[in-house]
Amino acid sequence: MAIRVHNFVSSFKRYIQVESQPHHITGVLRTLMKSISNRGCDFIDIMNAFYQCEEDGTITFYQANRPDVDNPGIWTYLVYECPEGQEKIFRDLEVNTSITPLYELLAGQKLIQRTVDIKEYLEYRYKEGNYLDVQLPNHWNNLEGRLISDLLLEEFKALQSSSIFTEAAGKEYAQVVLEQFTQVGSQIIETGGSVSDFESAQYDILKQVNINEIANIILECNDYRIWQALLPSQSKAVEYAFDSALNLIAQVK
Repeated sequence: MAIRVHNFVSSFKRYIQVESQPHHITGVLRTLMKSISNRGCDFIDIMNAFYQCEEDGTITFYQANRPDVDNPGIWTYLVYECPEGQEKIFRDLEVNTSITPLYELLAGQKLIQRTVDIKEYLEYRYKEGNYLDVQLPNHWNNLEGRLISDLLLEEFKALQSSSIFTEAAGKEYAQVVLEQFTQVGSQIIETGGSVSDFESAQYDILKQVNINEIANIILECNDYRIWQALLPSQSKAVEYAFDSALNLIAQVK
């Protein structure tokens, strides 16, 4: 049995209302901006929209604050599959559905996004840095923690910037390096170490990583534009990969 959820028809789904998080609201904003661009209209012309977040299994609905729109606001639900005829919406009257945070984004303000671990912090800073004021986890929120997190963010951004490091062996290399960098960073923060300790540990980690496959991939690309785009880099992982490729060239000669 089909049901109507904020003017959208849905079947085989159950909806459990939850609090809208800052990244849900930025998702709605991007959806609205895309509609405005595609349709050549203004913000006030859009009555409703929705944004699906695959990472947390939610869908967020926007309903404009207009006289001709029922229940204006921003509504987020966890979505579950269900048998036909058991579709239902479970609403929570205590949840804040205000559109104000969206207006704040449109006015150029940033929403505060708190994080529980450094991985979440890096992902939000990379994807949502233009819209969110991403807060470090509590135990990272000190001088050394901020310095180390800045270095980790440079690594994260550099390794996401090219298909060399987002596909096949390059992706595996990036995942292994980032995982070990974040682990050692957490350990250094917990034991009261310094950013110098972290940088030294980065080099130790890279020396132990299997680099041959990614170095060969860099050589096989045989495209100077890749070198030009990625170098020089503030990422030790990127620099190490390309240095290893250069070493292979020297060995061939």
